[in-house]
Amino acid sequence: MVKALSFPMMAERQHPLIQPLLTLSDEALIKAFQDERDRGCYFVALYCRYAPLVYSVLQHHGRSPVQVDYLFAKVWHGLFFSLDLVEFTPEGLKVGDEEARSLRNWIVNRTATLIQEELPGIEHITYILQDAPPPLWCYLEASLAYLSPLSRLVLVTTQTFHWSLERVRAYLEVQGETYSLEELNQHLEEGLARIVEYLPPDIRQIYLMPDDPPAVQPTLEELFPNSVEEGGSHVDGAPTASMISSDVTGTTDASIDNLLAEWERILSG
Repeated sequence: MVKALSFPMMAERQHPLIQPLLTLSDEALIKAFQDERDRGCYFVALYCRYAPLVYSVLQHHGRSPVQVDYLFAKVWHGLFFSLDLVEFTPEGLKVGDEEARSLRNWIVNRTATLIQEELPGIEHITYILQDAPPPLWCYLEASLAYLSPLSRLVLVTTQTFHWSLERVRAYLEVQGETYSLEELNQHLEEGLARIVEYLPPDIRQIYLMPDDPPAVQPTLEELFPNSVEEGGSHVDGAPTASMISSDVTGTTDASIDNLLAEWERILSG
């Protein structure tokens, strides 16, 4: 019996910023992605081109729909943070030490590699594809790098792990950093506001300013796809922390960055 396949809805494909790009070659899209970092439309166009292929490969391996969506997002997350390394050659392309005959083959190889990884149980996966399409998730995470270290820490612990500000304050005090709840709340509000400001304008236009918005728009907090229960012992293994630490420094940034590094180890474990 042939398994019926379904694909995620990609409203992005119909957006006027994306439609003209769908006629460009893979090489042209990637070069534009590498050269014009203030525009996200090129990555979105690549996503629209290859998302059905990736999704169908994942579905063929019999995962649950929740795990398929989770793996689907992880594949695109990995691709997003690797595209800077893509070089086209007469034989195909190179990405660091990897070689492939075409971009399509490279994407399939990346997908196949992730399929072999051990997955968290569906009860631990809270990612919702409709709330956080992979391109939006990737650019939200990239924009974390522009926040101050403390704002990033407060944002990640409260939005990804659903910690209360009281728990964040207690954790920081143990590490020798003392802040009031008012200060932490200020950093949270600043982080939530600025993470959107730091998105490329076209990403905001495509995902956060739709022409026909749904009756209930997801909040920014709902767009963080790796949240886990505050008291849970399992930590989701998605790669959300790869852009949390940065070189932004300040008077207490060294100790804050150490805490961020600890969160990165937890998230990557």
